[in-house]
Amino acid sequence: MHRAVLLFALAPVWAAEPTVHQITALAKEYFRDSAEVPMTVAVTTVVTDNAGKVKHRGESAVRMVFHGYNQSSGKFSLRANSGWFNIGALRDSMSGDITTFMAAAMIAPYKEQTRKVEIAGNSVLVSDAECPLIELSPRWPVPKQFCGTGKFLLTESEGGLMFDKFSFDSGGRAGPAKVTHFGEVQCRAFHADVEFQKAFLPGDPRPYLWPKQTTITVTTNHGKLTVTNRYSARQPK
Repeated sequence: MHRAVLLFALAPVWAAEPTVHQITALAKEYFRDSAEVPMTVAVTTVVTDNAGKVKHRGESAVRMVFHGYNQSSGKFSLRANSGWFNIGALRDSMSGDITTFMAAAMIAPYKEQTRKVEIAGNSVLVSDAECPLIELSPRWPVPKQFCGTGKFLLTESEGGLMFDKFSFDSGGRAGPAKVTHFGEVQCRAFHADVEFQKAFLPGDPRPYLWPKQTTITVTTNHGKLTVTNRYSARQPK
C-alpha cells in the first residue's frame, strides 16, 4: 500500500491557527470562474538523459485564454493555440495549465472528498490512503490521476492572505508511459511547482489567482522531461 499526503504549509506563523473552513473559504474566493483572460505563455522544454546531459532544449511561445475555475462542476476550460511549427510547445505547455487547475481542485474540491484533512500548527494535511501506478495522459505530460504529496504556501498580501505557491510530488509505483523524446518508458515520478499571481478584472472588486509560472518534471527510466511556463496577460484586441 502506498500512502500519499497532500501538505498545504502556511507561512508565516500567525497568532490564530487557520481552520479547515477558513482555508476552504479562501480557496473558493481565489479559485473561481472569471471572464476570459488572454495570456501569452513562454514555454521552455528541456530533455536530459540519466547522466543529466541535455539532449534537447526548445523555447517557444503559445497563446492561451484563461477562464477561471468552475467550482460547481470541478471542471475547467481554456483555449490554447500556436503556429503549426509550435504544436510540440503547445502540447508541453498544457502540462502547466492542467497542473494549475488540479492544484485548485485539491484545495477547493467541488464535491465531498474522502481524503483526511488535518491542521497541525501552520500546516493543513490532506492524506490519501493509497495511490495507483503513475500513469500519464496520452495527450499531455501530466498524470491521469493527481495522487501524491502537495504543498500550498500562503503569504500576506494587501487585503489578507493569499495562496502564493504550490508544489506536488506523485505517489504510487512507476508505470508504463509514452513520453515525447523518449518513447516507451517507465514513468517513475511527476513533480510540479506552481507560482500564482494576484489580479483583478474590471468591475469585480474581488481578486483572482492566475498562474505566473509553472514547472513540471517527468522522471523516467531514460531521463527527465522538464517544461517551464511563464504566463503574462495580454490586452485583447
